[in-house]
Amino acid sequence: MPSASGNIHDLTGNAKPVALAYNPADRNVWFVTPDAKIGRFTPRAPYDSVVFEPIYSGQKAENLALWDQSVWTYVHDSTNGHAAKCPTSGEYPPLGVGAPAATHALALGSDRNHNQRLVATLDGIGSLTFIDARGQVSISTDYGKPLHGLAVDTSNAQDYLVSCPDRHQVVRYEASTGDFDLSPINFGQLKPCSIALTEADGKALWATTPEARIIRYDFDTKSHRTITVPAVAHRVYGLPDGSLWFTMPTRDMIGYFAPGATGLTGTLSTGKGTEPSSLAVDRDGTLWVGLTGTGQMLRVSKVQLTPVSGQGQQAAVGTEFPNPLKVKAARLDGSPVQGATITFTIKGDQARFDGDRTTDVRTTDADGIATSSVLHAKHAGECDISALWEQESVFTRFENITVTAAVGPADHTRYLSGAGQETERGTEFAEPLKVTVVDANGAPVPAVDVTFRVVDDDLASFDGGPIAVVPGDDTGVATSPALMAGSEAGRVRVEAWAADTSAGTVFRERVL
Repeated sequence: MPSASGNIHDLTGNAKPVALAYNPADRNVWFVTPDAKIGRFTPRAPYDSVVFEPIYSGQKAENLALWDQSVWTYVHDSTNGHAAKCPTSGEYPPLGVGAPAATHALALGSDRNHNQRLVATLDGIGSLTFIDARGQVSISTDYGKPLHGLAVDTSNAQDYLVSCPDRHQVVRYEASTGDFDLSPINFGQLKPCSIALTEADGKALWATTPEARIIRYDFDTKSHRTITVPAVAHRVYGLPDGSLWFTMPTRDMIGYFAPGATGLTGTLSTGKGTEPSSLAVDRDGTLWVGLTGTGQMLRVSKVQLTPVSGQGQQAAVGTEFPNPLKVKAARLDGSPVQGATITFTIKGDQARFDGDRTTDVRTTDADGIATSSVLHAKHAGECDISALWEQESVFTRFENITVTAAVGPADHTRYLSGAGQETERGTEFAEPLKVTVVDANGAPVPAVDVTFRVVDDDLASFDGGPIAVVPGDDTGVATSPALMAGSEAGRVRVEAWAADTSAGTVFRERVL
């Protein structure tokens, strides 16, 4: 996991940004601090910043949104809440009055008449809060339980998706009717919190949870999956290219899912004590992260590195893996980057590249692809392999690459199933007898003949005889023919052994 050093810029007065919004009108990234002060940061040389002092004091704020070339926030104390609008001049008096509660989310939507308005969810409150162009505050009907996350559908700004952790749901609020939909998306025992939408490879809804897991819901299939992440995610952000980014302030890192990805693509350490809180993308496509813990802005490279081949494979000790490792270097808009220097790195003793090397340095081609040399299996176990884009300090990891033990000659059979059965005289036993042929280390050995012999041959038989020889399958499993009980009652022993071995398995059955 690379560090983000070298791309960090201090904010004036050690201002601590808790939320960001990019304003294309002045090409600056605006921020709000925990004590409800609004400022701006210039995302280019000389990377300066300014904090505009408010006329109020003793207020708090958690979110920021852009609307009509101004940034808006919701400030509050123990008595009241207020909307606040800050134009580029930096003056932001408190406006309409609302509930004295912290905001979980703030976004721009439309009302039933298609007029724009801000929508917010407030801590502990089951209704949505609306802010109109004059800064006046109103509320929706109450959902009955506190609301948390908020995402406005870009294809229909009158549709708001809202999370309700206590009900384990995401519900749609339809501004055209002023009602919550009666068919919410249910997530079982999971509690969706911060939410975002992406459009890559189909429309998807993402949600953080109180645990170190993120939910992905696919609208096409109406199904969801959970993805484990390194720490509890605070906020999720869907970017225009279809990627999904999220902050993990308790672990001082951010993470992302590449467009169309179903598993975690990568993470980036923001530095000890930085507590990344929020994200914004500027006009040039550069991703900026507000660092609340240290009062700084972090520039994240506008590129990503994604595994495209080599994951989910295995090879036995002493052999080559069937596929080399491949990654794609691309910008956040998906366009490939040619000429990027990629270092593939192996940790541990499980595998090596050609020449018994732990690293392999390659350059991406016109399609942005870098391909490693042949990967050799050395010692049994899971491989820890990653790729680093040197110029951009972008990192990704390869998953589920396994070295299996080398298979030796057949040594003995291991019981699998079929023992302890009972049947009436003259009938077949319900299940066949199964063993696995293994080597001295317990690894399955495929395609070895196994002999099944009825020791008490007057009590049972295979196809009328005491012996059956069957080949093992590709997994080393050998399955006997049906075992038929004879005309006499008693206990039956059946031995099974592999060709050219001396140790086998004994089955004990009973004829009633």
